[in-house]
Amino acid sequence: MPAARFSLPLPMPKGIIPYHKRWNIMGCRHGLAVLVNLSQHEIMVLDPLSRQQYHVTCPPGLMLGQDSTVVCCHAAVVCTDNEDGHVHGDCFSRPLKLVFIWVTENLEDMHTQAFACLYESVSGLWGDISSMECTYEVYDIGPSVLVENALCWLLFGSDVLVFDLQSQRLSVIKKPIDTDSYGSVQLLRTDDGGLGLAYLSELTIQLWERKSNCDGVVSWVLLQKTIQLDELFPHRVFSDFKMVLISGYDEDTHVIILSAVTGVFMLQLDSMQINHITKRNSIYYLTFHPYTNFYTTGYTSMPTWDKQ
Repeated sequence: MPAARFSLPLPMPKGIIPYHKRWNIMGCRHGLAVLVNLSQHEIMVLDPLSRQQYHVTCPPGLMLGQDSTVVCCHAAVVCTDNEDGHVHGDCFSRPLKLVFIWVTENLEDMHTQAFACLYESVSGLWGDISSMECTYEVYDIGPSVLVENALCWLLFGSDVLVFDLQSQRLSVIKKPIDTDSYGSVQLLRTDDGGLGLAYLSELTIQLWERKSNCDGVVSWVLLQKTIQLDELFPHRVFSDFKMVLISGYDEDTHVIILSAVTGVFMLQLDSMQINHITKRNSIYYLTFHPYTNFYTTGYTSMPTWDKQ
């Protein structure tokens, strides 16, 4: 697939892009990409294949006073027509749900709050804003993972933020491990549709899963399956610099994107098959956003990757 397919169909200035014209990609789902221009208070849903765009103004509650600032924000799109796993190939024309979340910090008392709001394309309206206090300082938000009827984000510096699409309420799930290292934690969607987590420490990945016990209490459980990357990667990858970062994840294919000094790799968690997708001589400190769409004839998937 030509790389030009994934360039923004917008007039871009030459040289350094001014801040107010910067579009930041938040993630991809159901054949659609979602981007945010926070300075213009605008969100874009983009079909990279047809280059169709759907623009939405950020929820009115994002307007802040002089005593608060937006620390970070994120957005996610969901196609509500899940016919045959979205192989209809036209999620752009189907009813969409768009969730925008943002974290603010009070400049006087450093009080931190998280907010979320749901937009539905059928009504063309934003719903009520849900908010909650953050007990830790939040400095970034990772791409979302769709788990059953909820969107989950990893808050760097804090825990897991969950937005229920039905009740439109926010909640927080504590992480099973205490780490804020960049590129070491990735939320997952498990085989049974639940919430999982991958924790990378040096060259070992631990897998965790949310499970309920006989009393119905849900908690994190460490799985016996442990991934040793030095046994999977090609020889000489770690001869000089033994460092790997988790740089992306695809919830539909259970693929983790890993960045090493020699390039970027794709690890399929079910088969443990690893592929070298990009070669270079230094590590990528970027987020990769796996993208998949379908031909309407034959329903053949077309995976590729975008990065930010």
